Amino acid sequence: MYTFLVDLIQPHTLLFLWACFALFRLWWKRAAPPRRLWLLFAPLLSLAVISTPAASHLALLSLESYSSTLEERPVEAEAIVVFSAGVYPPRGLRVRPEMDEDTLDRCLEAARLYKQGPPCLVLASGGKVDPEQAGPPYAAVMGDFLEQLGVKESDVVREEGSRTTYENALNCAQLLRKRGIRRVVLVVDAVDMFRAAACLRKQGVEVVPAPCHFRAASFRPSIPAFLPNPGAAVHVQRVWHEWLGVVWYRCQGNM
Repeated sequence: MYTFLVDLIQPHTLLFLWACFALFRLWWKRAAPPRRLWLLFAPLLSLAVISTPAASHLALLSLESYSSTLEERPVEAEAIVVFSAGVYPPRGLRVRPEMDEDTLDRCLEAARLYKQGPPCLVLASGGKVDPEQAGPPYAAVMGDFLEQLGVKESDVVREEGSRTTYENALNCAQLLRKRGIRRVVLVVDAVDMFRAAACLRKQGVEVVPAPCHFRAASFRPSIPAFLPNPGAAVHVQRVWHEWLGVVWYRCQGNM
């Protein structure tokens, strides 16, 4: 009961229920023509649906079901490639750059796979999305963290020029070809793996997916699972953005 009440009184849920109540009042008092009420009801209902954990779960599965966790690093893999997500620049009270949750998880997964066999190249890829942004390139921050996690300094390579997934793949492929490396383990979030792996394969690299940071947890039908909340809406937005990226990259011939 406590969990249900906590979910019910979240700001997002309360505002949604308030909007539903206001719409019901308009309909009950016939304060507006039925057609105009439908113009309000349709988007409100759509927003409600895509803001539920149930819808979020299904949306995430559309991408995260592409590949499963890689338990052990394949013997034939010659390198581990890690694409960056985000890094918070030094600003205000933050005196040094800090990786966001996605980049942190990717580095942790790369270090875990690195320690499972003989030392191999770990290629951290990521520049700054905004060149004017303060702080070092993302790959520099990732490389330092990988070394703290136990990856040998001599095995860490930083690719600091890319700003998009396509550039990650293009620049990494060039570096790998110079070293005669053809087969790699790719580490990115599960929701990003489909597009990232396709881009790298387009460059002629054999890819073994190693997804991390799965967001689609096992789904359990319950009342809170069908109540709108902002976290679910954020996940649906993330999936929508990724599918738009897939379509755009297909049209551009990048994957």
